[in-house]
Amino acid sequence: MALYVIIILSTVFCYSLVMFLISSGVRECEISPDGVSDNSLKVSVIIPFRNEAKNLPLLVDDLLAQSYPKSLHEVIFVDDHSGDESGAVIDSMISAAPGFSCLRLLPVSSGKKAALYHGIQNASHDRLIQVDADCRVGPDFIASHMAFLEEHPSDLVAGVVTTSRGTGGFLEAFERLDLLALAGSGAGSFRIGRPMMCSGANLAYSRELYMETRFFDPVETIESGDDMFLMIGARKLRRTIAFNTAREACVETEPVPTLQALLAQRIRWGAKSTHYGMADIQLFALLVSLTNLSLLLMPLWLILFTGWWPWLAGGWIVKSLADFVLLYRISGITSQRGGLLLFLPVSLAYYPVFLISLVGVLLGRTRWERDG
Repeated sequence: MALYVIIILSTVFCYSLVMFLISSGVRECEISPDGVSDNSLKVSVIIPFRNEAKNLPLLVDDLLAQSYPKSLHEVIFVDDHSGDESGAVIDSMISAAPGFSCLRLLPVSSGKKAALYHGIQNASHDRLIQVDADCRVGPDFIASHMAFLEEHPSDLVAGVVTTSRGTGGFLEAFERLDLLALAGSGAGSFRIGRPMMCSGANLAYSRELYMETRFFDPVETIESGDDMFLMIGARKLRRTIAFNTAREACVETEPVPTLQALLAQRIRWGAKSTHYGMADIQLFALLVSLTNLSLLLMPLWLILFTGWWPWLAGGWIVKSLADFVLLYRISGITSQRGGLLLFLPVSLAYYPVFLISLVGVLLGRTRWERDG
């Protein structure tokens, strides 16, 4: 019996060690100066969308209010076969803002990856920023990314994605901490030289890199994951990759409305991991899965291995501490440390959510409904 306990504890402590290492990377992440850029880099912001009539006006207002010179950037919206009034919303807002000639709406495409490719092909500039249509950005969003590139020239720069304040409630708190954990894992792993994850809701990269990495994107077999395959391609090509943790460069996305929507989103994300083709990323995903399953079965282990309960309880405490430290550091960047008050109930609720998501991935219950 001791052998089984040793295996469980070894898995949990290995996970905890990795998370503490990633947390140290978050602490060491370099922050861009102050969101102000003195360079003359020109950039195209690409936004593929589908059925986002409710969210697009808010994002357009954010982009019209950017502090970065309008002569140095353009915004391209690509309509991916919207069935609502999304296209009409963009058209009307462009018409109502004659002084902002940087806004453009491209004809419909087919699928997010095709829409993104279409936008990049039609971009006027070689430097690109990719944002999701259901997001909000601050007035110094573009300027912060450009300032970061001035200080840290890179082929790909990822940024933090978190949730905006919604109606409140436990589900919103759960999603916020979950997204912050992903953002922290991304930022920390970038810093220690082993980028593990990024989000297409907040990416800056060159058109050259995008075209060179198309070889690594299995577009024929998986509809999502353009962000991860871009990062993986950049790693395999040994290109310069960085993470901008400046508050001005953060992106906020609207909280999901229901638990079902959250589970569907997590299943989509999980389904991509089998296609990554990067040993360290897949080993990390395996380690996370084994650790979560081990702790999900903790009541069983306590029954079967009663004499080992101090060690098993200690393993859970160390793992929880590792997660808390990561969240503490990344939530400081987004000014959302208040959410840590619900850390304990959220961390306990995470295990069944993880299990349902894992079962959904294994059963192939994947639906590509949103941009994520």
